Amino acid sequence: MIPGGMGNSYCPCPSTHMQEDTGKKTCPCHPRIWHLIYEMLYLAKTLSHALQMAYLFIFILLLAGCQNPHQPSPIDTIQSSNENHVRFFGDFDLPRKIGMVENIGLQIPAISPDGSQILYLRTTGDTLSPMTLLGSPEPKDTPPQGILSIWLRPTEGSALGRRISTQRWAHSPVWSDSGKAIVYVANIPPASSVIHMDLTTGQQTVLGLAGAINCIPRFDNDDHTVLFCAAAKRDEPFRVYRQAVGQSKPTPLTPEGMDCLFPLLGDKNGVLCARVEGDHLNWTRVESGGVKDIIQNCGLGQRPEILQTLAGITYPVSPDRQNFLFYDSAHNRICIYHQAHRLFRRHHPDSIAVCWLTNDAVALATNDRAFAVNTQTGMSLQLFNGLWIPCRYVPMTRTLFLLGKESSNRLAVVEVKFKNRETTQ
Repeated sequence: MIPGGMGNSYCPCPSTHMQEDTGKKTCPCHPRIWHLIYEMLYLAKTLSHALQMAYLFIFILLLAGCQNPHQPSPIDTIQSSNENHVRFFGDFDLPRKIGMVENIGLQIPAISPDGSQILYLRTTGDTLSPMTLLGSPEPKDTPPQGILSIWLRPTEGSALGRRISTQRWAHSPVWSDSGKAIVYVANIPPASSVIHMDLTTGQQTVLGLAGAINCIPRFDNDDHTVLFCAAAKRDEPFRVYRQAVGQSKPTPLTPEGMDCLFPLLGDKNGVLCARVEGDHLNWTRVESGGVKDIIQNCGLGQRPEILQTLAGITYPVSPDRQNFLFYDSAHNRICIYHQAHRLFRRHHPDSIAVCWLTNDAVALATNDRAFAVNTQTGMSLQLFNGLWIPCRYVPMTRTLFLLGKESSNRLAVVEVKFKNRETTQ
């Protein structure tokens, strides 16, 4: 008896030509072929090892013949993907230093989507606690004196630019996809707020849960809607909220009592975020119907170690909003998750920073080299040696912006322009 009938509703064919037909999976493979294959597999159980190997060889030949002639084979698909990767990112002009930016060691400067401007932090203090990024009101984390401010300036050059945060203690600036707005966090003990700023008008709007600790903001689909985390107190579990400019109160997206941070992708049904479970981190999809872990045990859950998760990644979501990046602090690797294919990959050991190039490629850095990585196939092209932080890729100009060490408190801003490699027949 063949499972599912004569190959019509069940087919182990490895090709990608499975189709939907009235709600059932169908396959155009000839049913007699699959009948013969199953007969062979059944008979092989009773045969000697040598005959089993012979049957296996014939089985492979039959399986290869099942490949849909109108679809490329998996090997051809991988080869084509790698060839395109080499063509787009295999050749580039020499890296060119275009400026310098102040570095206080708390967060990576954030380059705008068009590559023309950069947001960075300045401070009058000597040391900074990483817990300030979680909105902690404790004096050791948000000191009662001094200034932590957000500045905006052109990416090229070394001018200071202008201070755009009006609060005394501000951090965590994030660009919207259009570059027309930013959000950041202002610590005002005993609470903190999410600040939305329209860069066209200069209008600032205070968002967040009133009187609570609000932190880790991220734009959600447009220039006006923001995802963020909030908790009543520093040591209590965080919930993820969504709030749009003009909306009086934020909407909770995760259950009370569940410790959730780093909201990345939201939609009308729920949100994708990180969830703390004991001493480790899970990436979780939270919807009204329940909670589903999609990647388990993929980072340290303690504070402040948990902040390593996105420390070297300014924009973790892919351009098409289908994939995301994070740093697995438990395994010391940059990781990529492809939602459509449910594909999870850990890349180079000791990888520390990464940014998207395309929906299927990233610029990835280790302690001593930078690579262009095809996230679908794993193919990795070495770009250059040294310690670099890939920050932003601008498709329109095919320019990759990176940061490199200039001095103890300054970073060099470097651009790399890619060019198409000529293909040979």
